[in-house]
Amino acid sequence: MGQWVLNLNDGKLSSEQGNASLSPKATDILALLVAKPGVVLSREEILHAVWKDLHVSPDLVREYIFEIRKALGDKAKDSQYIETVGRRGFRLIGQISVQSGEDISSFHRRRNLQPDTLPTVKFCQSYDGTSIAHTASGEGYPLLISGSWMTHLEQDWQNPAYGDYIRHLSQNFSLIRYDQRGNGLSQWANVDISFDRMVDDMEVVVDAYGFEKVAILGLSQGASVSVAYALRHPSRISHLILSGGYPRGRRQRGNRMEFEESEALVQLIRTSWGNDNPAIRQILTTMFMPDATKEETQWFNEFQKLCGPAENIAQFRALFDDINVSGLLPQVTVPTLVIHSDRDAVAPLSEGKLLASKIPNALFVQLNSPNHLLFEAEPDFTRMIASIRDFVEVPNN
Repeated sequence: MGQWVLNLNDGKLSSEQGNASLSPKATDILALLVAKPGVVLSREEILHAVWKDLHVSPDLVREYIFEIRKALGDKAKDSQYIETVGRRGFRLIGQISVQSGEDISSFHRRRNLQPDTLPTVKFCQSYDGTSIAHTASGEGYPLLISGSWMTHLEQDWQNPAYGDYIRHLSQNFSLIRYDQRGNGLSQWANVDISFDRMVDDMEVVVDAYGFEKVAILGLSQGASVSVAYALRHPSRISHLILSGGYPRGRRQRGNRMEFEESEALVQLIRTSWGNDNPAIRQILTTMFMPDATKEETQWFNEFQKLCGPAENIAQFRALFDDINVSGLLPQVTVPTLVIHSDRDAVAPLSEGKLLASKIPNALFVQLNSPNHLLFEAEPDFTRMIASIRDFVEVPNN
């Protein structure tokens, strides 16, 4: 029985017998077992430590233990590394050490998406009286993330992809977020879901914090809202970052198939959004994060129901598919960075390139990913965060 060495940074295992790689969650579980050698950890303890408050199936622990054993060449019946203790849990009995210079306890603190105390959620009123929920985390130069159609200021810390953005950007910025009208913690009922009102919402949130200038990160359809705000108040924006954005929605690109897909998706959302069967939400999950693991998919499928009622979500989708700000792009005067995944299924790469080509002097960063929002484990995630930080010229904390 040889000794294995686990690299916490990339999940690679190495020994004289060879090398193997673990998925991020399998790395988390093995690191937890290595931190407590010989101690029996129940499934519930592992679930709480690795997934914290996410509601996932306990069977996932068994599946990841199987992955770890396979990488180690271990067997459940005659285990040399990870022993199953009947009806109690699992414990480490073999020699596995950690290569990373980071100790295991700090590793688990860093991997935890949600802070012990969530930032306070506050409310302001948009110009038509609609209540808009907003919050801020971190310290540094002010960076506002545009509102979106599937966000929730408290639940977003647990979001498998978006939570990574929040945590990393909060390390370098005073990060301002808000839930778009009709969505999340903002007002759901009796709201005017229209493009101009969304620009109003961004304006009142910026004003609520009193900064002379802010940087704005426009994600997805929020890129178009951010462009419109940049024309309305160019003096209030120091830097404009557009990530996964599109100036033209699906119905505005001259593609008949995309138009018909939009019509079908809006109708499915309107009739099936809140059903216990997650089929329609699964379609969106697959579009947004095709690389998601089983538990990440399960979480996002359920999360979508918390974001708003079916009619609001359907109106959002129809509105976003009709967006067209391509004629406004040459008028943008603030420094702009465009970031886009090369295989994004939500916003085609061509739309990101259109943003960069039409906005004067815009910079462009192309990411290697099929996901609309990148996961922390992806190689280009660090590059993406660094490009935002370097563009706004803030130091790396």
